[in-house]
Parts: sequence; C-alpha cells; structure tokens
Amino acid sequence: MSRSFLATVIAVSLAFSGFAQNIPQTFQGTYHMLDSTELNAPRQNKAFTSTAPPVGSIRAIAEWEPAQAVIVSYPGNFGIPYSLIASLSQNTQVITLVESAAQQTTVTSNYNSNGVNTANCSFVITALDSYWSRDYSPWFIMVNNSEIAIVDFPYNRPRPNDDNVPGVMASLLGEDMYGMNISHTGGNYMCDGMGVTATTDLVLDENSYTEAQIDTLMKQFLGATNNYITTDPLGEYIKHIDCWGKFLDVDKILIGQVAVSNAQYTDYEAMATYWANQVSSYGNHYQVYRVYEPNGQPYTNSLILNKSVYVPTVIGTGSSNNAAAIAVYQSAMPGYNVVSVPYSTWESTDALHCRTHEVADKNMLYIKHYPTLNAQNNLSQFPISAQIYALSGNTVIADSVWLRYSVNNGSWQQIAMSHPSGNQWTANIPGQAPGDTIRYYIHASDQSPKSVTHPLIGAPDPHKFYITGSTSVNEPNEKPNLIFPNPAVTDLFIQVTDQNTASITVSLINALGKTVLERSIDNPSQQLIKIDLSEFAAGTYFVQTRSNEKVEMKKILIMK
Repeated sequence: MSRSFLATVIAVSLAFSGFAQNIPQTFQGTYHMLDSTELNAPRQNKAFTSTAPPVGSIRAIAEWEPAQAVIVSYPGNFGIPYSLIASLSQNTQVITLVESAAQQTTVTSNYNSNGVNTANCSFVITALDSYWSRDYSPWFIMVNNSEIAIVDFPYNRPRPNDDNVPGVMASLLGEDMYGMNISHTGGNYMCDGMGVTATTDLVLDENSYTEAQIDTLMKQFLGATNNYITTDPLGEYIKHIDCWGKFLDVDKILIGQVAVSNAQYTDYEAMATYWANQVSSYGNHYQVYRVYEPNGQPYTNSLILNKSVYVPTVIGTGSSNNAAAIAVYQSAMPGYNVVSVPYSTWESTDALHCRTHEVADKNMLYIKHYPTLNAQNNLSQFPISAQIYALSGNTVIADSVWLRYSVNNGSWQQIAMSHPSGNQWTANIPGQAPGDTIRYYIHASDQSPKSVTHPLIGAPDPHKFYITGSTSVNEPNEKPNLIFPNPAVTDLFIQVTDQNTASITVSLINALGKTVLERSIDNPSQQLIKIDLSEFAAGTYFVQTRSNEKVEMKKILIMK
C-alpha cells in the first residue's frame, strides 16, 4: 500500500530554482541529461522485455547490506575523483564499465597512478551513454532466501546503451533477470531490505499507472509490502529521492534541511515530520536525522558500502558545513567508517550516489530478524528468534550463532542460540529489573567463510529495549515528541505527541551540561512550541522535555 504525501505541486521549469544556492550547477547535473534535446525525446529506447515476476518470497536488498562490488562507469570520463575509486578499491571489488579495450588501458594506467588497488578491479567492455550508473544499473533482489537476482526496468532517459547495462550485469554475474515494466531510475528508489520501498511521485508522472497498479508491480518484483510515494520537497525537475533523503537503516532516514529563507523550507520540514510519523518495518517510528544543506550541498547523496559511508563534501562555497554533515552521519550511524569525499564537480542534484552503484553479494549470509524494541513488560526471560540463510550453500556453523546482550551499558554477555529446525534459531535473554535498558545483537558465520551480525554494524549500534515498571522514568513505547529542525539555525520547534499532557518543561542544555534555557508550557499538545535560538552560540546541545513523569532527551546541533 502506498503512502502518498500531499504538498504543493511544483511546476516543471528549465530554471534551476530549488535552492537559493551557490553550489555550481550545470544543465547535466540538474536534469541528469546529456543535453537539452533529451527533454522531449522518447523514453522507451530499447526493446525492453517484460517478464513474469519471480515466484516465491522476494525482498529488495538494501544499500547497506553486504556488497561484492561497486559499479562505476567511464564513457570517456569519470564523474567521481580517483581518490574515491582508490578508497572503494580497498573496501570491495570495483567493476568499471568502459567502452573499449583502449579505454580500459587508459583507465588502468590512471588507476595505477592514483593509488587504486587494481587487484580489486575488473572491467566490462560495453557501450555507454553516461556515467550515472546509479540511475541505470540493476536493482538486486533475494528470491526465496536462496539466490540473488536482478530486476530490470525501462530507464527513464533516451539512452539505449545505458539502458542495456542491467542485462550486461546479469550475464556477468550469472544471475536471473526479471523485467518490471515501470519507467524508473535508480536515483528515485530506495528500500529498507524488509519490504519498504520509497520513491517520489515522478513514478506517477512517467507511467500511465495508478498508485495501486504501481504498488502491485513493486510488490510482485521487489517484495514491497509498503511502497511510499512522496512529493519532492526540492521542487526540481529531477525529482530524485536521493537528492534530499536517504534510508540509513531499517528505521533511520536522513532528510536534508535548508535555510528558513529558502522557498522550499516548509516542504522540507513537512517531509521530515511526515517520516517521523511513519512506522518502520521494525514496528517503531522512523528516527529522522537532518543534514543542513543551505547552499545546495549534496550531503544526502552518499553511498553506503560494506560498513563505510562515502559522503560528498564540497570545496569552496558551502564547505564550512562539511564537518557538521559528517558529524550527522557519525551520530546516526555509529560504528560505520564515515568518509568525506571532497570534489569540485559535485552538484546539488548530482553527486556521489548518482555516479556509483553497489552490487549485492550473491553469497551473502543473511539474518532475518524482527528485533525486540521500545518498552517491554517485565518478564522472566525475553525470547529472541531469527532465521539464518547462507546463500553460498555452505553450512551455518552452529557454534558461531550467538546473541550478546548488555544491561544498562554493562559488559556484554554471550548466549548460544539454539537451532530447533530448518533456518530457525532462538535464544532467551534473562529477565532484568524494571527500568533496565537491554541492548543486544546477533552473530552468525558459515563455512564459506562469511560472518554477519544483526544489526549489520553489530555492537556499536545494537537493538535496544526497556523494561517497564514503577521505577521507569521514560516509556519508550510511547511515541516520542517531535523536535525539529536538527541542525537548527534560528528557531527550534517541539510538537508534543501525547494529547494528555497538561504541561511540559523544556530545557536546553549545552555540551558542558549547563542548563541555558528552561521553559514551562501549559496545554503543549494544542500548540507547536517554538524556541528562539538566536542568543545561543553554535554547537552541540541537548533538549530535555519533562511531562507526566516522562523524561526525553535529544541531541541537536545549533548552526550560525
């Protein structure tokens, strides 16, 4: 079922006006078009083969899941710096698409001159039109928890060579390919690996389908049980979701933030509030993170690859915001290696994510688990179950399947998981005291050998739940108050979600633990609380809200 979000309809215009910005912008970057002749050119440009969907269980694979390679394209030039390719080559295999043996020789020489690990590089010779590999590369799915396959789609640009890349990759990888007849593009698609997909209403603009028909196709080919179709707060022709938003995990989403003076400010804030009110595949509300892009910085256009995050940062105008953007990623994704990638040709709607594409590991070890989260009743033990699938065909090593838990940030305790049958594994976390916080993660290995944890980053950002009881001061099963924007500039807004709250006390605490502001508000659920930040210096602060014996704390960044 789609979740449409209504906002102002933005008229399509050749003028680039989404940002009052200074980041350099070209026609190609704004539209992902080679030249203006493509604006009205036919989009069905190859003999697309529509197929029946896969049979059985299907799930789209998320960007942060194990990858065996990353795709970059060289149609005579790269859209990314060699320093990035060098870094990627230390992480995984780099598959470079080139158009000829002569180009392969040129690129190999350049790789050797720029510190690229060529032992981790391979080349595919194929005709190309552009370097936007994100937009035309295949989408990867897992079928029946046993094999990786490819989903092809009619690429929404008149470029037959680019449009053929999914078939080229299917042949290279030896994977089945299914044809989903929806005109689409990779920059306007993201998924959580557990049944949620998201796209802007560009998919409605470019197809003669109803939302219900699109939902059906996305479910049949991608396993989408919840297909979000949103408007585009950027308000630009491109309408790609990766220009302003990004899933960082199953229950985390990053939304760009613009200056209050920006014409799209209200649309961005509305989108952040919208996602904060949606329920993730884990059953909790999305944790919404904000990254400040006042000059059109493309910070959301990042690539997550094998526990590293490559973030496009700018040079010159707007570069003073780079450090804050990196800090947001580090806060949202503890344990990940967050890599700043400065480059002079990043553009607001065309950056790192647009020009790279991960390749799912066809031999991945996959843990399917719905975590225990939020507030839980006080039990004698807490049952945890998971399903584990080794796509390599190797046996899962029984002694390697365990759960580690920690009580109130104490030392990790390890429990062996039992194997009752098939792919099922279970364990019980011992009961604890009311008010305790339990953190846990699951680990498994197979004989290939591969190892994986759930969540994928493991101990740095484990699953977490709380035990309710009379001594608990916070009931996390209740929906948290909404505090936005973050980072904030001049004003901070608080929306109280509990309609029964008679009064609330809001405190602003600086990084040294000093309370620098405190306000008490009556009937807070009937208003949007506004906090003036103009007198406070830039830096890290904490917002504490206290009401009905409930205490919440959120870290924010004030920027000037």
